[in-house]
Amino acid sequence: MKVLFTNPPWYKAPTPTQPGWRGVRAGSRWPHTFEVHSHTIRDGLIAELVGGYLPFPVWLATAAAFAKREGFDTVIRDSLSMGETYESFYAYVKQFSPDFVVLESSTPTVRIDLEIAARIRALVPEVKILFTGLHVEFEQEDFLEQHAEIDFLIYGEYEVPTLQLLCALRDGGDLSEISALIYRADGMVKKNKDEPPASKQNVIKIRKNPFAKLPDLSSFPWADREGLPNLNYFDGVCGLERPQLQLMATRGCPYGCIFCAWPQMLFRGPRYRKRSAQDVVDEIKANLAKVPYKSIYIDDDTFNISKEYVIELAGKLKEAGIGGVIPWSTMGRADLMDRPTLEALRDAGLFSIKYGVESGDQDIIDEIDKRMNVEKNVAMIRLTKELGIRVHLTFTFGLPSDTADTIEETIKLACSLPADTVQFSIATPFPGTEMYRMYDEKGWIVSKNWDDYNGSTVAVSRTENFTAAQLENYVKEAYRRFDQAQVERSFNSGDAINKLRTAAASLKKGTPVVVMQTSRVHLTRWILGALQDFGLDVHLVTPLRFKDDFSALLPKDKIHAFSGNSHFNYAQQSDWARQLKNSQGFKGAFIPYTFESRDGYDDVERLAGELGGCIIAGITQRGNLFSYTA
Repeated sequence: MKVLFTNPPWYKAPTPTQPGWRGVRAGSRWPHTFEVHSHTIRDGLIAELVGGYLPFPVWLATAAAFAKREGFDTVIRDSLSMGETYESFYAYVKQFSPDFVVLESSTPTVRIDLEIAARIRALVPEVKILFTGLHVEFEQEDFLEQHAEIDFLIYGEYEVPTLQLLCALRDGGDLSEISALIYRADGMVKKNKDEPPASKQNVIKIRKNPFAKLPDLSSFPWADREGLPNLNYFDGVCGLERPQLQLMATRGCPYGCIFCAWPQMLFRGPRYRKRSAQDVVDEIKANLAKVPYKSIYIDDDTFNISKEYVIELAGKLKEAGIGGVIPWSTMGRADLMDRPTLEALRDAGLFSIKYGVESGDQDIIDEIDKRMNVEKNVAMIRLTKELGIRVHLTFTFGLPSDTADTIEETIKLACSLPADTVQFSIATPFPGTEMYRMYDEKGWIVSKNWDDYNGSTVAVSRTENFTAAQLENYVKEAYRRFDQAQVERSFNSGDAINKLRTAAASLKKGTPVVVMQTSRVHLTRWILGALQDFGLDVHLVTPLRFKDDFSALLPKDKIHAFSGNSHFNYAQQSDWARQLKNSQGFKGAFIPYTFESRDGYDDVERLAGELGGCIIAGITQRGNLFSYTA
């Protein structure tokens, strides 16, 4: 049996008047989209769809590993991390001609995924198609009744049931014994879901098996990475470098956050499971022997539930020569940390960590069942930074009792904390979670179009105190204020301005120079203002979407904006850069960097060299300066 595990394409090409987008699906707790402003197809791949955040499809890859271990002819194809076009994907499906397809879907992708399934069936008529993933309708018998394009549903954690289904189909086993499986008992399908059956014989008999106890993780194989674009998976938490190895050490969380989808929908409860620390280290070592990874991300729900476990893992990472050599990151709860644990993790190479803060108001935290003390949280965040570990914090607006005062309190807290990066989100009540039930009961859900549930900046709900549009505006304002506060923290001492003055000392007043808009707007503004104070003739090169952010600081003829792309691309823009240099006579370039690693800035640096003839200096959002002329 030929089995295809697939994370198919999910994107929209930009038009001359509207940006496009790319999405992340399999492996993501919050499937969502990112704006894309250009669309370059070469050999069936779209370059603009690769780069930035890309989660490893750990569930899909582990299910594939189970199937391969059992002897199935198994292929895993992650079109999203390849940047693959729909046409290329369909051509591959036709060529491979699988007997069985496993597709991890999600709420915002279910519509397009059903269209993909129908196309696969048209290309390979005898194929069997299984849908899994983070979507509440996959738990409902009538969903299978309504969609003849798919054959099976598995709800919840799906790797072991998927293997059981494959074996039952191959060996003639009993489908009724497979956990969480929804299937057609007689294989008959109505042609039209709205058409009443002519007789009892053509009524679909849909059966739903109960969800069984979650298996021990010690029985799981390592995720199958063969043939995947392993250099592309990336979560750059606070400056981690790529290529990056992503894996899980634990699954689940005993806490009850009403918005958290994986514990409620995939694990079906608060159970917390651990792999052995030695198995985790062995998997890391085996993958490091194959790929020159520069960082590691342990993508657990709540990494530090067990203090004993994380300290044991830290020790084994050090023993293996990994800790302290390759930086790594994870996600945990700040209130569960203490100094000994943080010191052990730091000594084992912990570079950064994600902490969920959500709100600065204790009553809001209690209401969403996060079971977290805000004061302890803040104290441990500060201690984490004090010990040299970088911090990413998440905040959420539109929680049930949020008011203008609680949101203002949360924004002020975010601006006061020594975070390296933050994420401000609108509460997204995913169907199937307690938050969705609560909001739906109150009449707060403003959209039941599943396409809208993309977990980014679009509100699908309101609250008693806010409209959806007001929540969207709060997110924009929060990012603006945090960026400004961080720049002020990093640059108020005067050290950065003195370093920049020294780097630019060889430039005479009136010399034309160019600044690249390649980091946060407030950092670029600070650099522009400083260079203007030095008496230089300052110009800006920026993607068009940032042009208006600088209109009050520079005359129009000194803002050089390019369209058709949201980022700098040397192959596309080098001729334009040379023409601009010839017309303006720039004598140097300055680059704002997000992080000291300068990861992903190769094209920026090449273009800066073309524009300025040389790069004078680069400055990071932490106030550190790279001098290229010393």
